[in-house]
Amino acid sequence: MSTSTCWLEGVFCFIHAGNGDCCIAHRVFSGILRSDVMCMTCGFTSTTYDPCVDISLDLEPNQGGSAKMASTKSNHASNGEADCLNSSQNSGISTLMGCLDRFTRPERLGTDQKFFCQQCQVRQESLKQMSIRKLPLVSCFHIKRFEHSSTRKMSRKVDRYLQFPFSLDMAPYLSSSILRRRFGNRIFPFDGDELEASNELSSEFELFAVVTHTGKLDAGHYVTYLRLSNQWYKCDDAWITQVNENIVRAAQGYMMFYVQKMLYYKASEKQVAA
Repeated sequence: MSTSTCWLEGVFCFIHAGNGDCCIAHRVFSGILRSDVMCMTCGFTSTTYDPCVDISLDLEPNQGGSAKMASTKSNHASNGEADCLNSSQNSGISTLMGCLDRFTRPERLGTDQKFFCQQCQVRQESLKQMSIRKLPLVSCFHIKRFEHSSTRKMSRKVDRYLQFPFSLDMAPYLSSSILRRRFGNRIFPFDGDELEASNELSSEFELFAVVTHTGKLDAGHYVTYLRLSNQWYKCDDAWITQVNENIVRAAQGYMMFYVQKMLYYKASEKQVAA
């Protein structure tokens, strides 16, 4: 068990305590998503599970009053870093929690996406809801900043500012939490062991890296902000410079990496016996 201030050591211990049946990247970044598709006629639900190493999130729609907030963020930045909040970002503001809420909310599928209900034995309209069955040690969130429209025959980069917390509780987005909200206090079905999966690892995460992208669709530049021993550093090609926390908060996040505050691992039976 280790705090996130020495998360590299904790992850290293976790990896070597396992049975070695998968690569390091999957042991650190791999989680499991749950997808529920519910028939709107009879309530029958089809559930599937998919492994994932990152979660791609849509930005929230434009919200009023965001230009002033983005300007405030820009004023807090220093050392010339305020260019992360350019004028195009004044079109709106989003939050990471809002994006996660959007990702896990029920979505009504269109009539052209009817699924075959095993209970009704015909294709029916349905609701789809995503949730996280199992959290990884390191959660990676990818923000969809590149939009492609076939109808308008155009592509563009979305420069809207995204607020992201330094501490993040993933409990509301777990399958166990979402199923409780869906069914209330009634007994609800768990396909597999959602409760065990949700309790196996901590749901409290903290930010340790942010990847930014400046430029347009066809050309741009990536910069990474990395936290080490509670100090933030800007990694820009071969140059690494120390920056303050406000610079990171003002950055236009493209990818965010959160590590569990408390790292746990389970040794295999073979190793315990040894």
